[in-house]
Amino acid sequence: MRRLLIVSSLLLLAASFAVAQTDAPKPIASFDLTAIDKSVDPCQDFYHYACGTWLKNNPIPPDQSSWGRFNELHENNQKILRSILEKQSADSPGRDAVNQKIGDYYYSCMDEAAIEAKGTAPIKPYIDQIDSMKDKAELPTVLGGLHRAGANAFFGFGSQPDFKDSSVNIASADQGGMSLPDRDYYFKTDAKSVELRQKLEQHIAKTLELYGEPPAKAAVDAKTVMQMETALAKNSLDRTEQRDPEKIYHKMSVADLQKLSPAFTWNEYFTSLRPPTFDSLNVGEPDFVKGMNAIIATNNLDDIKTYLRWQTLHAASPMLPKAFVEENFNFYGKTLRGAKELRPRWKRCVQYTDNDLGEALGQAYVAVAFPPEAKARTLQMVHELEAALRSRRSRSYRGSTTRSVIRISGAITARLTSCAAMPWGIPCVPTSLNSTASSRKSAQRWIATNGR
Repeated sequence: MRRLLIVSSLLLLAASFAVAQTDAPKPIASFDLTAIDKSVDPCQDFYHYACGTWLKNNPIPPDQSSWGRFNELHENNQKILRSILEKQSADSPGRDAVNQKIGDYYYSCMDEAAIEAKGTAPIKPYIDQIDSMKDKAELPTVLGGLHRAGANAFFGFGSQPDFKDSSVNIASADQGGMSLPDRDYYFKTDAKSVELRQKLEQHIAKTLELYGEPPAKAAVDAKTVMQMETALAKNSLDRTEQRDPEKIYHKMSVADLQKLSPAFTWNEYFTSLRPPTFDSLNVGEPDFVKGMNAIIATNNLDDIKTYLRWQTLHAASPMLPKAFVEENFNFYGKTLRGAKELRPRWKRCVQYTDNDLGEALGQAYVAVAFPPEAKARTLQMVHELEAALRSRRSRSYRGSTTRSVIRISGAITARLTSCAAMPWGIPCVPTSLNSTASSRKSAQRWIATNGR
């Protein structure tokens, strides 16, 4: 992540920000002497000496829970993406396939009138599938469909580099299924944590009410959800344990995974999820899988359905009608993260487009924000960085950090120069997005059930 931030910063600082729109991005100085607060003694508090004036002049915006220089870069970047998406959202026959996809997606996300008119109809097929379950044996098939739609129920499944062979990506099953950031939120006994859990329970009940449950039933169902999530949390590793690679690497066959959870038929789940074929996978927390098996085996079907309904509504709430969006923000934005205001709709829609169509949006972004002259400036900057570090190394400073930075900067240079003949710069060969048919209606359907 640190390497990604370094590279992103180099590119953003080199980019041309001349984008025509009312809320245009502002240039950000790469080294800003006005941030210094000379009234502070640097020997006593160097941080406030270096950043004090910037802190005074940059209060946390009401739609943010934290703020820093990287946030400034991100906001500028969002404005560039917004200008691209607003241009491509016009239903113009001259758009190519890539721009049509990102434009129609953004348009559909911004079309609040259509979202209000559709109500909760887009997620009804998923809720109906949950409600139609006759036996817990159907859970793997139903859960596979919910995971494809973005719900975080029971556990997480995806891919990751093999810890012992980083040239290979392997399937991965991980702990999950909780509505709070990690397990400790469910067990801390201080007053603030207890209040937070109470407010989560109220939020769950309110969301279920918005979907149509009577208040009394919604209150009971919210308690059921909290009980199930607390049980999942009990079997989860805490944040510190998850940083230990030895504790989250357990490569095994699907047959061995099945032995951990006989109440859940994994092959039926995989058939429903439709991942690429694999023979082995990393099971991050085997004890969590065992605990999940016990939860499935001991809870009745109605309670499992209640939990699945909540997780489906929770995943979809940011893209449902306004009442759901505001209720979701009131808990997750205000109560949990401390933001005072909901982000403007355009910011959320830029984020959702980037999340779901990042390769396509990236091509359009590079064409606007990283023209040839920006590439030249970046190359010059990287060459100067390499030269300075090599000079430092020649003076017998041979630390691993210096060698690592030289390797990184060399890789950046190689990547940039190898793409010199290409109009978009990076990557040399963008992922092809022309083969899938797209229409504004198909974008609206995708947004309703997958955009988050």
